[in-house]
Amino acid sequence: MAQTRKQKVLQEVQRQRRQRTIVTFTIVAVLIAIIVGVIIFLPHPPQNPVQLPPYLDHCVTSPNPFYHSHPHLVITISGIGQALPVTFETGYDPGCGRVMHTHDSSGIIHVETDQDVSYTLGDWFLIWGHWAGSTTTATFNSTQIFNNEAGPSTGHTLNMTVNGSVDTTPSDFKGGNPADFQNLWIPRDAQTGQDGCTPAPSTGCIPFNIVITYS
Repeated sequence: MAQTRKQKVLQEVQRQRRQRTIVTFTIVAVLIAIIVGVIIFLPHPPQNPVQLPPYLDHCVTSPNPFYHSHPHLVITISGIGQALPVTFETGYDPGCGRVMHTHDSSGIIHVETDQDVSYTLGDWFLIWGHWAGSTTTATFNSTQIFNNEAGPSTGHTLNMTVNGSVDTTPSDFKGGNPADFQNLWIPRDAQTGQDGCTPAPSTGCIPFNIVITYS
């Protein structure tokens, strides 16, 4: 009789253990299902339509940049001036100081980088488009700016000058073709007014004023 009672007690203990195991696994399975459901169905922030290449997809945090220059950009479309946005600490990437950014709408672009990299005017439009979350804003070449197309079939023209003249020097453009407006190199020693360049060369910083006109 004593042996029978021990067996019954042992069987009851084993039964309770099995029940606890089943309950535990059930709870874990439910929690996993809830977590997976939240991940799948919880709204996610939309992906920026303008994805930056690695050399631009970079936040500058160093207080001592590799170099710092200040080109000036003026854009006029059909007689209307286009203000540059204030991109620093605003827009799609708040708190991220890109290698090219603005602090105000004056047209001064701050090329402030901790990389030994030279940038083009087209790089600025990519960053601008990324900031705005707009592929239209990122569009600039010799036949189109934003959604404004130029060429014989459109009846519109698109011109670009540097310091008052059309730049036809191949070495001033990435790829060597002055017709590719977007490939204009931004000098590391560019300055605008009192906004100079660092480190300043022995010959001093140079004014660098870009004017884009669509008409």
